[in-house]
Amino acid sequence: MRSRTERRLTAGLSNVSATASLISRTFPSAVAESRELGDAVVAHRIRLFGRTHQFEEDISWTQDPVSGAVWPHEHYTSIAISPGRGADPRRVWELNRLHHLVVLGRAYALTGDELYAAEFVNQLAWWYQQNPPRIGINWTVAMEAGIRAVNLIAAFEMFRGSVQVTDRVIELFLKVIIAHERFILSNLEKSYLGSSNHYLGDLIGLLAIGVTIPELSASDRLARFAARELKAEIRRQVLDDGSDYEGSIGYHRLVLEFFALGLQLQQAFGMRPGEAYSKRLKSMFDFVRGYLKPDGTAPAIGDSDDGRLLSFRPREPGDHRYLMSIAAGLFEDGSFKQSIEPDEEMLWWLGSDGLQKFQSAGQEDATGSRAFERAQVFVQRSDSLYAIIDCGDHGVRGHGSHAHSDALSLEVFAYGSTFLRDPGTYVYSASECRRNLFRSTAYHNTVRVDRREISQILPGRLFSLGQNVRPKVRCWDSSDERDVLDVEHYAYKRLSDPVIHRRVVTFDKIEGCWTLHDFFDGRGEHLFEVFFNLDSEVRAKLLDGKRALADTAGASMMIIPVTDLAFEVRIKRRWNSPAYGTRVRSSAIIYSLRAHAPLDFEFLLLPFAGESGAS
Repeated sequence: MRSRTERRLTAGLSNVSATASLISRTFPSAVAESRELGDAVVAHRIRLFGRTHQFEEDISWTQDPVSGAVWPHEHYTSIAISPGRGADPRRVWELNRLHHLVVLGRAYALTGDELYAAEFVNQLAWWYQQNPPRIGINWTVAMEAGIRAVNLIAAFEMFRGSVQVTDRVIELFLKVIIAHERFILSNLEKSYLGSSNHYLGDLIGLLAIGVTIPELSASDRLARFAARELKAEIRRQVLDDGSDYEGSIGYHRLVLEFFALGLQLQQAFGMRPGEAYSKRLKSMFDFVRGYLKPDGTAPAIGDSDDGRLLSFRPREPGDHRYLMSIAAGLFEDGSFKQSIEPDEEMLWWLGSDGLQKFQSAGQEDATGSRAFERAQVFVQRSDSLYAIIDCGDHGVRGHGSHAHSDALSLEVFAYGSTFLRDPGTYVYSASECRRNLFRSTAYHNTVRVDRREISQILPGRLFSLGQNVRPKVRCWDSSDERDVLDVEHYAYKRLSDPVIHRRVVTFDKIEGCWTLHDFFDGRGEHLFEVFFNLDSEVRAKLLDGKRALADTAGASMMIIPVTDLAFEVRIKRRWNSPAYGTRVRSSAIIYSLRAHAPLDFEFLLLPFAGESGAS
């Protein structure tokens, strides 16, 4: 296991010293950065969801570092995953995915300092002592075991040349890995109604174990089973336009990492994934290219718990740019290149061969407005102006999963700033009230009728929604001068006086502005509320009885109702969540009107660079 070079987790880990040397030459600051981050882990300062937590000398692996709740040392079948009182198992699981051991491995690979290897050995032993097989909160979900197994293997491959990795350490590592393999196999999260990222996490853990540890008697069987299932799931869970079918940008990134590692592992095993697998994977990267904002960040459509499979270096949760480097090197396709230089992650994933392919691929500009018709996600783009409109259904064929109550909502980015944004997620089971607030209609940039949710949010069902709300796209037309999206949904037909909401989003690329034209076909009197939820960096003010201004340090956007209707307009305090478990203050501009249907009204969104100077 020390000397074998074949069947490694990634091409970049097949020769760690060569990859480290390449990174040191390509990114001169990486060595110092890795040492700083590695020293923090040695001091048990571990970063989770954008916040650094100081743990005791003996890390408590079963304690929520925020609420202080500790889960009992009992068999996993008797564990209450969500005991209430603000306790959040997701924070515990994030710690126990052991991403920070890969941070240690990077520091060791780039510096050769045995301090980091000693810490890896100590933490591995302490983790196994506190988490014997099938005991405690960290043995309750097979996906968590799968992701943890991948990170354990990645760290081991970085440290395997160290003098600290004795025979006893290798034996301990194998005991831990075998426990994970057996737990995952006996708790597979497959559902014929609609498997999700959970089942993919199970499979990638088994595939990683089967491929990278051929010394185990079950290895070949594990690898072939997991590879076969991954091929089936990429057809099931990834739509024809490359989008993950759970209806979430954050989970699309996680699922993409699962399938991308799956491709590398199958190739390392000597299996051919097949053209269909590679083509579907490439379309997933293409979806990322389509949704990235001009600054390289991702919109917050649907849930995001910041989940990653492998995190070789720290990034903000919304930074998805590194995926484009990996795609360019993996497929030798310059249309994915965002820069002439790769990201460091690409070298860890693909090694020197990936770098050669990256460099040989000529850079092309493949950005522009895009229609992802299966996901019903539409991107309107020109230079530094960008909007993304979510017209998709509930995800997982209508069950809800990680989608929000957000039909016809949009995000808007202009001149370096996000103005209108989705709120993010904040928490899952730690607070049902806050969970539902962040996925509510009022927290999205759409229209609410009679204070009713577009998608019914049902008590106690944190990961599903009521009756599916799949909007109908009436028209999508894109040209060099303008983009027009015409779409409607029927969620409010359930009202006693039914209403159909139709929204036409027109992006004028010449003038650099958007119009939102909302139509309501129906009868009776209703309360209509139009929400413009702003990013936390945006300041809001009302200029007169109707116009509103959204202001940042470098750009502004006017919101102007193009109508004589007597809207009441107000600014309300809001929250948004830039990382799981984190919320920051923001605000919303809300236009409300009580009127009879049928009705229509129009708003102009006019962004401009520089100081507003508005009065």
